[in-house]
Amino acid sequence: MKSLIFLLLLLPISILSHAQSKKNTSNFTLKGTITGNVRRVILIYPDIPGQRRSYTIHVKNGHFLYKGYLSSPVYAGIMNDDKVDPNNTADVSNFTDLFLSPGNMTISLKRDYFDQAKITGSPAQDEWAALQKSEEPINKIKIDLYHQEFEVSKGGNTPKNHAAVLAMGSKIDRCQREMDQMDYQYIVTHSQSYVSSYLLSNYALGGDMPLDSIEKPYNVFSEAVKKSPSGKVIGETIASRKAGSVGTIVQMPAAVNLDGNKFNPTTFKIDNYALLYFWADWANDNNHLKEIYNKYHLKGLNVLAISMDPFKRMLRDSVKKEHIEIWNNVFGGMAGNLDTFYNIREMAPSLILLIDKNHKVIGRYRGIAPKWYKFDYQEGDINTLDKKLAELYKK
Repeated sequence: MKSLIFLLLLLPISILSHAQSKKNTSNFTLKGTITGNVRRVILIYPDIPGQRRSYTIHVKNGHFLYKGYLSSPVYAGIMNDDKVDPNNTADVSNFTDLFLSPGNMTISLKRDYFDQAKITGSPAQDEWAALQKSEEPINKIKIDLYHQEFEVSKGGNTPKNHAAVLAMGSKIDRCQREMDQMDYQYIVTHSQSYVSSYLLSNYALGGDMPLDSIEKPYNVFSEAVKKSPSGKVIGETIASRKAGSVGTIVQMPAAVNLDGNKFNPTTFKIDNYALLYFWADWANDNNHLKEIYNKYHLKGLNVLAISMDPFKRMLRDSVKKEHIEIWNNVFGGMAGNLDTFYNIREMAPSLILLIDKNHKVIGRYRGIAPKWYKFDYQEGDINTLDKKLAELYKK
C-alpha cells in the first residue's frame, strides 16, 4: 500500500502551484497544527481528472487553515515545504497521504514525523486508514525485507549475496501480490467507496490488470463515484485501452505524408497483415523491424510507420538516416492525440499493432524496452511479434 502514497507526486501530469485558494465558494476546511519549525506546507490534490494542484499554505505560530472546494472525496498529500527537492520528490518523514472530504477537517502534524499525522473529519480518511491498518502486518514484512535486501547488497555482488537478494525479492513480490489482492477484494466489496475508486484508478493506470477486471467493479460504482476525479480517470482509461486493444477494429490515423499532403488511408494496401508502427527518433526499433519486414514483406506484410516526433523536418531527416524508405512513413505529430487513441501510454519503447486486412488488432507489441518498463498485460515484445508472424504465414 505504501508504494501508492507517492502516486500524486510521480504521475506525469502537470502541477499548478498556487497560493491559498481564493475561490469564493468552499465546502471544506482543513485546520492544522504543527509542532517543530515549519514555515509552510504544501497540499496537493486533484480538483479535475488528470490534473493535480499544489497549494502553498503558510504556517503561523504552529497553526494553518485552508479552505477549498471538492466535488467529492479525493486522495491528497501534504508535505513540509522546505523538504521538497529539485526532482519533486518528498522526504517520507515530512510527507503524509490523506483523503480530503467535504466538511470540516483537522490535522495534527509534527516535523519529521508527518507519517504519524492525526486526522479527523473525513469519513473517506477513516476508511483509508482502516484499510491501511488491515494491510499493515504484510506491509511491515515487506519493509523489513527491503531493509534486509539493502543490507545484503552493501556487502557486494557476490554469488551468495546475489542469490540472497533474489530470494528476498521473490518474498517481497509475494507480499505485494497479497496486498494487491486485498486491495482488489476491497474494491469489489465496497462499490460505493471513493477509496475503491482511487485504488482501481491506480491499477487501471498501471496497465497490467486485464481490462475486464477493471470494468467489472467500475460498472457497479455509483454515478457519484464515477464522476469523481479518480472515477473519471478509470472511465477514460477503459475507453483508451479499448481503442487499441486486441480484438478491436482500429481506424487509420489522421496523418500527413512526408511531402506534406494529407495521408489517404485508402492508399495503404493490406494484402493480409500489416503493422501500425508508432515510433519517434528517441524511441524506435527500425533495425529490428527492418529484419521482420524483409522476412515477411514478400508474403504480404506491409508497414505503416507513424512518427510521434514533434516536427516534420525531424521525421524526414530520421527516415533518411534510418534508411526506412522501404515502407510507408507518415507524420502523426504530437497534436494528434495518438497516445490516447491507440493507448500508447508512453514513448519509449515503440508500439506496434498487428492488424489483419479488416483492420482488426490481433496483437500488441513493444519494441526493445528498458528493464524498468512495465508492459501492458496484453503486450508482447518485438521477438514475440516475429514468432506470431511466423505462425500466421505458415497457415
